[in-house]
Amino acid sequence: MKKIKLGLLLFMVLIVGAGSFIISGIFSSEETIPIMAPLNEEFLQLQKDPSLAILSRYSDDGYPLGSLPSPHDVSYFKYLPEVKIAGLPSSYDLRNKNKLTTVKNQGSCGSCWAFATYGSFESFLMPNESRDFSEQNLIEQHGFDYSPCEGGTIDMSTAYLARWSGPIKEEDDPYKYNSADAFPVKKHVQEVIFIPPRSGHLTNSFIKRSVMTYGAVYTLMYWKGACYSASNKAYYNNSFKEGGHAVAIVGWDDNFSRNKFNSPPPGNGAFIVKNSWGKSFGENGYFYASYYDKYFGRRNFSAVFTAEGPKNYTDIYQYDPLGWVTSLGFGSDTAWFSNIFTSTSNIALTAVSFYTAASQNFYEIYMYKDVSGAKPRSGTRVAKKTGQIDSPGYFTIELDKTVALSRNQRFSIVVKLKTTGYSYPIPIERPLSNFSSSARASSGESFISSNGSTWYDIHTSWGGAWANSNVCLKAFSGYPPQKLTITAGHGGTTDPSPGTHTYDQGTTVTVRAILNKYYIFKRWSGDLSGSANPETITMNSDKSVKANFRLIYPPLNVSGQKTLNRSLLQGEYINVLKWEANSNNQGINIAKYRIYHLDGNQRNLLVELDAGTFEYWHRNVEETESYLYEIAAVTAWGREGKPINLTIQ
Repeated sequence: MKKIKLGLLLFMVLIVGAGSFIISGIFSSEETIPIMAPLNEEFLQLQKDPSLAILSRYSDDGYPLGSLPSPHDVSYFKYLPEVKIAGLPSSYDLRNKNKLTTVKNQGSCGSCWAFATYGSFESFLMPNESRDFSEQNLIEQHGFDYSPCEGGTIDMSTAYLARWSGPIKEEDDPYKYNSADAFPVKKHVQEVIFIPPRSGHLTNSFIKRSVMTYGAVYTLMYWKGACYSASNKAYYNNSFKEGGHAVAIVGWDDNFSRNKFNSPPPGNGAFIVKNSWGKSFGENGYFYASYYDKYFGRRNFSAVFTAEGPKNYTDIYQYDPLGWVTSLGFGSDTAWFSNIFTSTSNIALTAVSFYTAASQNFYEIYMYKDVSGAKPRSGTRVAKKTGQIDSPGYFTIELDKTVALSRNQRFSIVVKLKTTGYSYPIPIERPLSNFSSSARASSGESFISSNGSTWYDIHTSWGGAWANSNVCLKAFSGYPPQKLTITAGHGGTTDPSPGTHTYDQGTTVTVRAILNKYYIFKRWSGDLSGSANPETITMNSDKSVKANFRLIYPPLNVSGQKTLNRSLLQGEYINVLKWEANSNNQGINIAKYRIYHLDGNQRNLLVELDAGTFEYWHRNVEETESYLYEIAAVTAWGREGKPINLTIQ
C-alpha cells in the first residue's frame, strides 16, 4: 500500500483524534464507524514542526536530553482518586540493595529515554543477574522516524522490546554512533507495566510500590538549569515546561528537606533519581526530585520493564512491529479486535499479548483454528480465557493449555476488551507522520468489531481511513516452561526446595536431598529413580520427583546395672550397659555403636564398638553417682542414628 501523506485523509483522522466525529459524515449512517483516541497536544505540535525535536535536544544549561512527547493523551488519568498503599516505608533506596547497575553517560546524544529504559530493565534483573544492555542498538534499531540521537519515547522502547528486537549485550553493540549488526537477543520482554501519571504532589504510592517490587521506574520530567541546586543535588520545577528528559526513579525520602531546593516547595519529600549524565553529575550520578515538582512523573506514563528468559517462546506472530501508536473505539469502553495468522511451524501456541489503556481492564480471549476468509470467529474454537489486568501496559497472557498447530494452518486470536472508563479499547499501530510513518498492513490481517459479530478489516474498511493500520495483538508459540514438582518425604528436604519450579525446555536440573538429623537418604521416586545424591534430571517434559528418607533407629532392649568388680584388690564399681540390634534397621549397613556419657551440658564420647558388640563396661564409676548415657547406631559412612537414653543409678 502507498504511504499515507499529510493531506485530506490524515487531516480528517487527526480531527477525529482530537475528539471530533466529523469523519462519520462521509460514510453510511448504517455503518459503525470507529473513533480514534485523542492525541497528545505536544505530540501534535511536534508533528507540525519536527524541528522542535532538534531544538529541545539540550537543556538551557547544556545537558543532553532526548525525551520526546508520546502520541498518547493520558489526561484521562488525572481524575482517578488517590490510592494510598499501607506499609510503605518513609524512605527507600535501591542503591543500598544491590538493585542497580552503574550510572552511564549518554554523551552528546538525545538518548536519555534509552538509558532510562535500561535503567529500569537492568534493575529488575538485579541482584540475581547483573546485565549491561545496549542503548546503542535501541536508539538505532527502534524503527521509528527519529534519527538515533534525535530522541524517543517509552512507546518506542516498548515496541522494540516487545517485538524481540532486543535487548542485546552492551559488548555486542557498544555505545557509539555506528550501524548495528544483528546480535542475539538476551531476554524476552513480555510485560511492561505502565504507571499512570501522578495526579497530585503526594500521589506516589504506585511508584513507590513498583520500586520496591520490581526495581527502578522509568519516568519523565522537564529539566531547567535554574531549578537545580548543585550543592544539595536537589531539583524542583514549578513552572518551566521545557527540556524533556527521561530518568529512573530508584527510591525516595519523605523527609528530604524542602529547604534544600533553590525555591522551597510547599513540603518535604523527594524521589531519588538515577540520571544518565555520568558519575560526575550530582551525587555520583544521582539527584533528588521534589514530590511537589509540577511535571516530574506527571507528563505521561511511568513504567517498569520486566524480563523473561529468551527460550520461553520460540515463535512470535505479529503485525505491529511499532507497537501501540494510538487506540480506536466505538463510543464504549468495550470492543473486540482480532488478528488472523498463518502458522509457520508445528510448534504449539502458548500465549497472546496486547496493550491495555486503563487502570482496570477485563478481557476475554478466544482462539480459532482453520479460519475461513475474513471471518475471525469461523473455524473451530480451541481456546478461551478470561481475566483482569489492573494496570495500563503491555501484557502477555498464557493460555490455560497449549494449542497444537500444523504448518500453514490459519488461526485467529480474538480479544474482547473492556478498558474501564476509557472509550478507546482497541490498541493499534498506524502511520503517523514524523513518528511511525513506516507502519504497513495488508488486507486480511487485522479486524475490529463493536459487538463480536460484525467484523471490519481495519486496513480496507471505511474508505481506507485507517489503511496500513493493524491491531496490537501478538501470539506466541513454543515449548512452554517445564514444571518440576519436588516432594520431600519425612526426614529431610530438597534443593531446589519442595514445591513446583519451572525451567526452559531441555534444562538440566540438579536435585539434592538434604537430610535431617538421624536420617539417611533412601532413594528417589517418581520420574527419578536410584539413590545417587545429588542427581540430575533433564526437563524434556513436566517432571515429578520425591526424595525418600529413612530413620536410623536406636538400639532395642537397652539395660544397665551398676556392679562391684571384686577382682581387683581394692575393688571398683562398673556400669554395665547392654542392648540389642533394632530389626527396623534391616537393609541399613550399621557398622558400629557409639556410647556417650552426658554430664551436664557435656556430651562425651566414651567408645565406638563394632556392630557385633552389644555390651559395654564403663569402669571405675562412683558408687553413689547417677550416670546418664546415650547409645546410637552408626552407619558404615558415619551417619549417626537416633540415640536412646539410659540412666544407671
